[in-house]
Amino acid sequence: METDGQRVYSVLTTNEVGEKMTSEINQISEVFLLSKSDATLILISLRWNSFKASDLLGDDKEKLLSDLGLVKVFSSCQESDSVSSFAGHENLVSTPFCSHEFSETCWKSHLNNLLERKTEEEERVLCPNPDCVAPVGPDTIEKLTEPAVKMMYDRYVLGSFVEANKESIKWCPAPGCEYAIELHEDLLEDDESSLDLGVVCLCGHTFCWSCTLESHRPVTCKDASVWFSSTLDTLKSNAWLLENTKRCPNCNCHVQRTDDPVLRMITCICSCSFCWRCFRSEEEHNGKWNCVEFSFQLSMRQVDDSRYLRLWETCLEEYENSKSDLKAIEENGVPRLTDNCNFNERDVDAVKEATLLMVQCRLVLKWSCAYEYFIAMYQSAKTQYVKHLRGEATKTLLRHIATQEELMNKALTSGYFSSFKVKLSDSSTITGNYFHEYVKTLESGFPEIQNLVTEDTQQRHNSSSHFTSLHPQLHHHRSSFTDHVTDLEADHKTKERRERSSPALILIAPQLVTCSPSLADVAPPENQETPQLAFDQGPHPRMKNC
Repeated sequence: METDGQRVYSVLTTNEVGEKMTSEINQISEVFLLSKSDATLILISLRWNSFKASDLLGDDKEKLLSDLGLVKVFSSCQESDSVSSFAGHENLVSTPFCSHEFSETCWKSHLNNLLERKTEEEERVLCPNPDCVAPVGPDTIEKLTEPAVKMMYDRYVLGSFVEANKESIKWCPAPGCEYAIELHEDLLEDDESSLDLGVVCLCGHTFCWSCTLESHRPVTCKDASVWFSSTLDTLKSNAWLLENTKRCPNCNCHVQRTDDPVLRMITCICSCSFCWRCFRSEEEHNGKWNCVEFSFQLSMRQVDDSRYLRLWETCLEEYENSKSDLKAIEENGVPRLTDNCNFNERDVDAVKEATLLMVQCRLVLKWSCAYEYFIAMYQSAKTQYVKHLRGEATKTLLRHIATQEELMNKALTSGYFSSFKVKLSDSSTITGNYFHEYVKTLESGFPEIQNLVTEDTQQRHNSSSHFTSLHPQLHHHRSSFTDHVTDLEADHKTKERRERSSPALILIAPQLVTCSPSLADVAPPENQETPQLAFDQGPHPRMKNC
């Protein structure tokens, strides 16, 4: 969401995170006349709490330095800045706070072992001597000549800064991504503070701020974790068992058939032998094998589980295909539109945004399958309404996809691109607003719908003729939802007529990446507005600088 033109989060490069960290170090160093190395060690020890560091340094600077082991030791071995060299040996380096000298090889091994197993409780890097508690600061690392050691230590310091500020800064969890996300908590509205905020990185990865899993709205973090950790595996296991095994008629254990298609008789671990097709014994066949395959009637739970798994896998495939389409648009579609149709930057941005919106909508539809699974388990009265909403959302997305394909085909084949950006942005706006309302409606949980339906009534839910009569409140809620979206569309068209010259896009959420992973390999220019995800909050001001 945007508030007074500002966004609730921004994407930072590694250098920008380092600048924030360096700013805190410099402030402590300058105010209390400390070396930057000592200031760094103090902040690491205090979990980068600048206020606490200032209070303790102001109360008794010498005591704090002594408590943290930051009292320099002067001895003959440190007269040459804690580095000594002997013929035929490597340089020997010690910290300013002790006289224990070690070679660069020892230092590298020590740092490797220590930083690989470092935990939140073990914040400081200490002298390699096991009996020494002298801290290792940047000034000691600077005396080492191997760049790999310095890079390792720099990553450790930067990582400790991000970890200490994890409420407001997090690394993007995508493999190989070095961007970080900074949350501007002061811009969050009161009702947004507890939301599972979805954010999108410049690398293209979308994830949940709260749990760092894939962005999973409208499902809660808890349910998303359960879905990935157990539910999805259980559904897949049950589906495999139904497909590849049968239950022994004697002990009811699952029995898998061998790879031999000719083998008809199966022997269970209980020694019961039965026919794979009809479950009769060999004696009952009496040498005749023209039996009819026996089919078990699946329970309603098994039928539902199979359906939800197929639905999830279908939506997952469509989501992956939409990401491939996004890449194809960037690599092939955009260059063709630019070269053949003389598209300007705003037209190209409209194409990218419309395609990225499809990816985000597919992600919402995928997780709506998990949402339907959980709500069917505990609030079955709402299942039919959830199905209806997902169907309507899918239709809305398909209309948006058809609109983009039609406009791009006309532009590429006949050169017709009059009002291309306006029409495509209109479609993106309507689709984005619809999905925003769709997510909000699911997250509300439909409190007005009573879960007072018996099993007989649930069976009648399959008949659309009974739907409204059984649940008049569903019909009312569905109508109000549709009316609200219709009002949004009408309001948008009115604004569009007044502001036709102003490019705009209102999406599922206020923050949208306007560039693809392939186009975002370099750090964004300074002062550039950070693209953000599209279905976190809404309705919101029109995006500028598309």
